[in-house]
Amino acid sequence: MLGMKSYEELLQQISPVIGGKRFELPVASLPYLERQRRRLAWRNEKTLYKRKCDLSGRMIVGTYAPELPFKVFGQEEFWSDKWNALDYGRDYDFGRGFFEQFAELMAEVPRLCIVNKQSENSDYNNYSFANKNCYLLFGCHYEEDCLYGRYSTKNKDCVDYFWLYGSEKCYEMKFSGNCYHCIGLDHCENCDNCMFSMDLKGCKDCIFSFGLRNKQYCIFNEQKTKEEYEDYVRRLQMGSAAQWKKLLKGWEDFKKEKAIFRARYQTNCENCEGTEHQNSKNLRQAFACSDCEDCMYSFQHDNTYSSVDCSHTGYDKCELCYESIGINGAYHNICCDSCWHSSDLMYCNLCFNSRNLFGCVGLRQNEYCILNKQYSREEYEEMVVRIIESMQERGEWGQFFPTEISPFAYNETVAQEFCPLEKSKVLARGWKWRNEEGLGEPGSVEIADRIEDVADDICEKVLYCEVTGKPYKITPFELEFYRDLGVPVPRKCPDERIKERVDMSGFLKSYDRKCEKTGQPIQTIYGPDLAKHVYSEEAYLKEVY
Repeated sequence: MLGMKSYEELLQQISPVIGGKRFELPVASLPYLERQRRRLAWRNEKTLYKRKCDLSGRMIVGTYAPELPFKVFGQEEFWSDKWNALDYGRDYDFGRGFFEQFAELMAEVPRLCIVNKQSENSDYNNYSFANKNCYLLFGCHYEEDCLYGRYSTKNKDCVDYFWLYGSEKCYEMKFSGNCYHCIGLDHCENCDNCMFSMDLKGCKDCIFSFGLRNKQYCIFNEQKTKEEYEDYVRRLQMGSAAQWKKLLKGWEDFKKEKAIFRARYQTNCENCEGTEHQNSKNLRQAFACSDCEDCMYSFQHDNTYSSVDCSHTGYDKCELCYESIGINGAYHNICCDSCWHSSDLMYCNLCFNSRNLFGCVGLRQNEYCILNKQYSREEYEEMVVRIIESMQERGEWGQFFPTEISPFAYNETVAQEFCPLEKSKVLARGWKWRNEEGLGEPGSVEIADRIEDVADDICEKVLYCEVTGKPYKITPFELEFYRDLGVPVPRKCPDERIKERVDMSGFLKSYDRKCEKTGQPIQTIYGPDLAKHVYSEEAYLKEVY
């Protein structure tokens, strides 16, 4: 791409210099998607369990199943001065591989149960900050009275959403913002009372429409009077579960056959591949990046620069990072997982506010440590040179942590969402799979078809997903929300609803097609089975403006 650093140049820039010697990062030996899969298999966002804190004994919510052998601390205990991760330090054994020794250390050092800071009445949230009265939010911040959200911020009274911001009283939304009282919108902004529509801007009272700007009272992109629109919506009977399915099917069929799709969604971007980007420059094989520059093989970045093969990074600036996931405020981190506000870390996990660490777990405000053992600067640099040389000989250097030693089963992690595999294939690779317990007969509990006929006692029942048989419950707040919007109680469990939104996101997928309008080659997230009419950015904007 014009003006972008090459892959080799970025590797050269990130390669560390230790004791005056440069250690070149190797050219990737695995395909891009396999590298993503390996990293994502270390991130459990939404599979939560109750268990006891191994320091205080109190019950906590966390991402580690109770039967796992790890020591798990609640947030209060983990950040306290009642323990010291340096107590678990050990010597490096040059007769053994690094990953084997790291796995042993990781099994001993206490682990943080969940990442959910400064929240109120929102225990069942993860990778979240400053939420109030929220349940099952993941990667969400500053939310209030919300349920089942993902990667979103500053919403209120919203349920079942994905990448939503600044919205209120919205349901089944994705990639949208600043909307009020809307249902089933995709890539819409500044809309009120709109339903089942795509790429609307500044619209009110529109349904089953796409690509509209500042319109009101439109149905299937046709202008109607207020009376015609209100009569049509009233006759839809959206409170019926049976009718809801028909409406969704009709909308999806209409989109596939009639709607014009924008090849990819980028705002204020230059020289960028992929989709869902804002204010970024020079991105290659990247997805969902904001305020980023010179990044390759990237997924969900914010404020990240000159980095390669990273996932879920940023918020606070990250720069010169390689093969890492869940890092924040990081400078020159290599092969790290869930490390924040640190610099010059290599092969570390759950380390915070530190620098110059190698192969450490759970350290805070530390420097010059290897396998959690303290060294002087001179000793540290001498040891790290020897360790990297040993890893190079074993083929370990520059490789992310193996999936085999992840603390999570593959199907507990976001890898199963964005890079799904069947159980048999996971086990054939030697990775862990967690069998799901308590599955019932799909849809075995009868639910009234119309929302107005659903009694309050549904909140006391265990329901079973009509697709997977997974058990789920309806909360009183949730029931009132459905009644208020006039929509049916969902027949699918939250996990299945999240899965469907992820499947439709197009992340980590790219198709080579031709713009239907101009014939020019384009890259898009939409394959032929999802969309018939796909336009380039330029052609699409001319069409809608």
